[in-house]
Amino acid sequence: MSDIPGFECTSCGKCCLEGASQLQAVESDIEMWEKNAPHLLAYVTIHGKTGQRTADLWLSFSARKQTTRCKWIRKFPGREQYYCRIYQWRPQVCRRYPISLEHARFTDCPGAEVSDKGFQGTTGTTDV
Repeated sequence: MSDIPGFECTSCGKCCLEGASQLQAVESDIEMWEKNAPHLLAYVTIHGKTGQRTADLWLSFSARKQTTRCKWIRKFPGREQYYCRIYQWRPQVCRRYPISLEHARFTDCPGAEVSDKGFQGTTGTTDV
């Protein structure tokens, strides 16, 4: 998130390569996918009633089990950087990462210290 002073995303992928099985989507994410990207619903388990739903992210479609990394992350060819294939439809939990500079530091995100070094990160792209 560029609106956190002292944070600049490096596109290292760490947030997406580790801990994806711990994430949940909220009702607004589910509604967005139902309207704009229904194919994404095959990779979540939805809980609750309409208006109060949550969803576990991201299931391996073939095995129907949780994965540890996000299935939508891809590495840029020839670079040590990653991009999100569903960037425009990513869930709120991804849009809000990190919630603070302290959160970025706690999760060992290298973007927590980069602005001081003048790094210019890349933005996500969508190729779905």
